Amino acid sequence: MTSSTNLVNEKGQDLPYPDADTEYNSVSDKEKEARDNESFIEYEYDSAQTPHQPPFYRRKKVIWTCVIGTIIFLAIFIPLLIFVIIPKIAQAMLNSSSMSVLQLNMTNPGETSLTVAVSVEVGGIPKIFTADMEFTEEVVVSWNGQAIGSMSLDPVHVSGGKGNILQSTAFAIVNKDAFAAFAKDMLAADGFEWTLTSTATLKALGQTIKNLEVNKVLKMNGLSNFSNLKILKFDLPADAPEGAKISITAAIANPSPIGMSLGTVTLDMSFETAYLGRVVAKDVTLIGGQPMILNLEGTLLKQTEQVHLDELSLLMSNYLGGIVTPAKAKGVSVLPDGVNAVSWLTSAVTAMTMTVPLVSPEPLSVIQGLNIVDMGLTIRPDAPWNPIAVSNAVNAVFKLPFNISINITQLANATMTLIYKGTPFADLTTAVWNQTTSDMANNKIVFTMPPSPLNVNDNAHEAFQAFLTEVVQNTDSGFEIKGSADTVATTPMGIVRLKVPFTSAVSLKGIGFSSVSPTISNVTVIGGNADYVTLSANVDINNPSIFSVDVGPVSLTISGTAGGMAGVMGDVILPSLKFAPGLTTLAAQVRFHPSDPAFRDAFFSGFVAGNIFDCTITGTAQSTDIASMAPVLAALVMKTQVPGIIPAPHLIVSGNGAPSIGTVIGNRQIPLTVSILNPLQTTLSIDDIKAQVFWEGNFFGTIDTAVPFSIALGATAASPPLVVQAPSGFEFGLFMISTFLPKNMGVLTGTIVNVDMTSNLGVTVGASAGAAGYTAGISYNQTAVPAFLKLDLGFAQKRSLESISALSPRAEPSVYDGPEYLQWLQEALFATYPEEAKAYVATLNK
Repeated sequence: MTSSTNLVNEKGQDLPYPDADTEYNSVSDKEKEARDNESFIEYEYDSAQTPHQPPFYRRKKVIWTCVIGTIIFLAIFIPLLIFVIIPKIAQAMLNSSSMSVLQLNMTNPGETSLTVAVSVEVGGIPKIFTADMEFTEEVVVSWNGQAIGSMSLDPVHVSGGKGNILQSTAFAIVNKDAFAAFAKDMLAADGFEWTLTSTATLKALGQTIKNLEVNKVLKMNGLSNFSNLKILKFDLPADAPEGAKISITAAIANPSPIGMSLGTVTLDMSFETAYLGRVVAKDVTLIGGQPMILNLEGTLLKQTEQVHLDELSLLMSNYLGGIVTPAKAKGVSVLPDGVNAVSWLTSAVTAMTMTVPLVSPEPLSVIQGLNIVDMGLTIRPDAPWNPIAVSNAVNAVFKLPFNISINITQLANATMTLIYKGTPFADLTTAVWNQTTSDMANNKIVFTMPPSPLNVNDNAHEAFQAFLTEVVQNTDSGFEIKGSADTVATTPMGIVRLKVPFTSAVSLKGIGFSSVSPTISNVTVIGGNADYVTLSANVDINNPSIFSVDVGPVSLTISGTAGGMAGVMGDVILPSLKFAPGLTTLAAQVRFHPSDPAFRDAFFSGFVAGNIFDCTITGTAQSTDIASMAPVLAALVMKTQVPGIIPAPHLIVSGNGAPSIGTVIGNRQIPLTVSILNPLQTTLSIDDIKAQVFWEGNFFGTIDTAVPFSIALGATAASPPLVVQAPSGFEFGLFMISTFLPKNMGVLTGTIVNVDMTSNLGVTVGASAGAAGYTAGISYNQTAVPAFLKLDLGFAQKRSLESISALSPRAEPSVYDGPEYLQWLQEALFATYPEEAKAYVATLNK
């Protein structure tokens, strides 16, 4: 070992360890150790590398430093954890927890105390914790910022994030006035809040944490003045000296967790302004979250004032008719033990007013044996939705659902609802029924029904139409009838007017049919072939009749007048005819194919001019394949009006011409092209044009050309070159030079001139490749057609029509010198027509 050290020192290298280091200075020990680690010593000292240094964490100084630091840290952290951190965690866990009241039943109410049975669920605690909480003080209950009571609560064990409190405990009322106010609010409001405050000890995480603050807000539903009351039974079981005995059984849903022993409850009943009487319910117990059955017994008092009799009549009539009627029940007293009152509970109950929705649990039929012996129905053309019904005999057997004495003396304002196959479709009202014979002892009445209106319901036209369709096709038809009638009856509560229900059956005879006038709009030409033109249209039918039609495809005939002529226009095709009451819009096609060419052309001419045609649509027995509807359609005659294209289009959009000087003073042929609009939703071919052109009422020329060209649907196309043949002679040339050109000097360089045209167009509608279209003629007049005209210059190069020497003694001036150019044209015209010019000058001199 020494020799190795010396060897290193001889090489001038510093040792990687101090000389005093025990590991290297104890040579004898190392030699002894070398015997057991011979291979290591050979490797370490035979090599030229530096000896291995142990890691710092194996050094004793480092190890002792860590041990001492850990001891100091634990000495500080453990008390901090126990006395600071864990209590903070416990308080935070308690603050974040939730409490929900499942039930809170109040029994044995007294002036200063009562017994409460509570079921509370505690939640919101992490599931990893198991804890036990013990309330170390009374739990104080506050409402609206006021302490109203206190109670003791048992310890709570929380596991899996939940815990429960289920116990019965004494509740001490600490502020009677505040508690009375709370009790009123609890009975009347939809909800309220309690605030629970106390201190608690929590055992969790192996520790006991004391003096934790409890402050919890509990939100609970109120009783809402028992607004969810439902009548199970309403009866007048017998007469009473003051009126009639009354018995009401009601079910009250309790949306609140609050329960309470109320004992005997007394209520005053009223409806609108009438005080009806007093009722009492005994052994009333309200259980939190559960419905309560309330049995009320009392007396319905006799009414003497007419306004109160009218209100009582409405109440009883609504009950008989199944109409919910809100009577009122106001608290009078409450005796928890049936004898003694508790002031705070009395004030709460007497402040309460319940709504009692009186309605029979089952529909009532007071007149049970109604039999209408016969019934006629008359339908008037001027009032198709108001037919008149009449009957010669109506027998009725009546029975009220009350066991009180009653005597019906009058019957009026009978209203019947007619029902066809389960659907109510019309109401029949009779102001006065003529009473003929009555047998009140056996509850029988016989009436005759005078002519009365049958009013069809707006929402049941289809059912009524189906019913009338059956009536039209069949001699007899059966249907149900239900309704009610106003009766005057003597009862123990006074003379009342009751509306009582009835049911029966009736036969209907004598159904008529009323004509209707459809409105046709959006008429558009959409196609054509060699036989007819196809037009689409909307047909709006305002059907005031009682018929309903749904017969699929229908073909009708349309006739009308055009150009002073009348004839058959063609066929109206309805792919699906649904003819309903009120306004019905149908998509229709018209196949236009009149047999008279003059009538055909008159219609087309008026159609593009936006005219309106008086037409008649008629049906035949062959209009439908449904045999049951053939008689109805065979009688169909509908007057209507068919509009043309509105607004009327301008067919001739524009013109474009380039007349030459020779046109003015020569052959008068003005070359022109016109752009024509196709207002149809199909192709339009212009086969020939015959037209006359006017400018400010002055005849300008004629067009007579067969130059076929096609225009796509809705498009505008320019015609092939046309020729406007202007009048020949001196007069027209003089008109051009003296009148037209001075007012339209722009034509010398090019401008738009508005002209008027009367045209006769030969057209073909709907032609396509390989298929012929429908040919017709259109007479068409249009004013203010914009025509672009530009005088073709260079007169010196276009004098072939006349000799140069005959036209003008001087050279052609510049066209931009308008007055000079007009003077030159006049000289040329006068030279061309010397005799006419001489006569014209002589006329001017005169």
